[in-house]
Amino acid sequence: MNYYIYATDHAIKRYQERQKSISRHKAIHNIVEGVKRSRLIGFAKGEREIREHRGVIFVCQLDGDKMNVITVLNSKAELRFIG
Repeated sequence: MNYYIYATDHAIKRYQERQKSISRHKAIHNIVEGVKRSRLIGFAKGEREIREHRGVIFVCQLDGDKMNVITVLNSKAELRFIG
């Protein structure tokens, strides 16, 4: 992934609500690291990528060399990996 990852205010608030009530700085760090480690699981509205890492869903909007994280969701699916 060769994008600059930017977490929107909305994504930061949702992360703090749905994952951990932590500082803004730490939430941004966790979002960026989560997106870096995520896997692409789908597309929405052309330029949006739906990415997943450890049960956390990141909705990202591509804008040139920038990836804006629009929101953060919790996956309701039970994820199991064979290996």
